[in-house]
Amino acid sequence: MFDDLMFPGVLGDHWQMMQWERIGLTGVLSRVRPKGALEVGVYHGGSLSLTHQYAGQIIAIDIDPEVRGRFPVPDNVDLRIGPSQTLIPEALADFQARGIPLNFVLIDADHSTSGVKRDLELVLAYQPAEPLVILMHDSGNPDTRQGILAVDWSANPHLHFVDCDFIPGQIIEHAVTETSGEIWGGLGLAYLDPTPRTGAAEIRQSARTSIRCLHHCGPDLTILR
Repeated sequence: MFDDLMFPGVLGDHWQMMQWERIGLTGVLSRVRPKGALEVGVYHGGSLSLTHQYAGQIIAIDIDPEVRGRFPVPDNVDLRIGPSQTLIPEALADFQARGIPLNFVLIDADHSTSGVKRDLELVLAYQPAEPLVILMHDSGNPDTRQGILAVDWSANPHLHFVDCDFIPGQIIEHAVTETSGEIWGGLGLAYLDPTPRTGAAEIRQSARTSIRCLHHCGPDLTILR
C-alpha cells in the first residue's frame, strides 16, 4: 500500500489532509525535528500520529472530549481538552517552564475568521528560543484565509515571513454549488526566528491568483480536469 510506504504508523482513515499536504507536513517535520510541538485541533489524530514520530514532546489541544477515545495517544503527547484561548497560553508557559523550545505549531481547529485570528495571535505571544515553524491548515478556505490575514503578525518582532500558500488549497468536488466551489485544504506557513527581523514582516499570498480563480470559477470545473 502506498500510504503504508509513505506514511507508516499514521492514522489515515479520518485524516482530512490531501496527499500533497501530508507530504508537505512530513517534509517540514523531518527538517525541523521539533523538540517541542503544539497542535491545536486533533479530531481523529491523523496529523498527530505523524508529528509524534518526529517531535520530542507534544502538547495537543482540542475542545471535544470525545477525542480521547478515538485513538491511542502516543507516549510523547500530552492531550488536553478545553478551549484554545485558555490552553494555548498554558501550553506555551509549560514549554517555557520546562526549558523545551517550541519549534513547531499546527493550527487546525476553529476555522472561523475570528477563531483562526485568535489562535494565531495567542501563539504569537511566544518569543522563540530556536527557529519556529507555524503551519495553518485550510489556508485556502476564505474564512480561514481572512483570519490569517487579519492577524497582527508584526506584533511579534521574531516573525520573519508568512506565506498563506505554502501549499495551495483546492476546490472540494462534492461541495460544488451552482455559483461556486467550496475551497478547503492548503497549508499556510509562518517562520519565526530568535533573531529579530530588521524590517517589516513579509506576508505572502503566493497562489493568490489561483485561489481567486478557484473561488469564482462557478460550476464549470473543466479547467481543473
